[in-house]
Amino acid sequence: MKLLTKTLVLLVAVMLFSMAGFAATFATGNTSSTSVSPTLKVNVNVQNAVQLTLSNGASGTHCNISAGAPQDYQIDFGNVNGLGVGTPTCGTVSTTASDATYVTDYQITPSFSGFTSNTASIAIGATAFTNPGTLTLKEGAAAGTVAAVPVAPAVVVNNAASGTPLTRYLGVTVKQVNGGSAFVGADSSVVTFTLTVP
Repeated sequence: MKLLTKTLVLLVAVMLFSMAGFAATFATGNTSSTSVSPTLKVNVNVQNAVQLTLSNGASGTHCNISAGAPQDYQIDFGNVNGLGVGTPTCGTVSTTASDATYVTDYQITPSFSGFTSNTASIAIGATAFTNPGTLTLKEGAAAGTVAAVPVAPAVVVNNAASGTPLTRYLGVTVKQVNGGSAFVGADSSVVTFTLTVP
């Protein structure tokens, strides 16, 4: 009997404790009340965020940018040559006495939130082609002013606003090379874009 009494006392204590805890999670009105107003505190921890998106250019001749692996994006200029002869797969081609440069427009869109600055900078760097004697990667603000992309990232855009697409130009220069150092075949370079918000 003592065991049963102790058990009942323990159960009653547990029930009262549970009810007290439950009662604290809702609000009730008295018998003459027609409404009740519980409150809820909402907590968040806002962080800053940055994003840089590449997309196809607006021209009708742009080279397509698509998802890549293992890189985030990829672009293919297709067949190129040092004389610039034939119809480019995409983009445009211009020639000199010693090379041909294939160029396409593309868009880059910086997005950022939670910073005191309203503008950001974008830097570009790239690995060299396996055959740098024949191929040079170029980039610029206009098709006619593309310049060699350095290995160490260099700022190419200052004062970029969040959410505003920027039209840029990417190019590949193919030198006219013959003899033992001539190269024919596939090659690639990896470009790194760095968005920095002060």
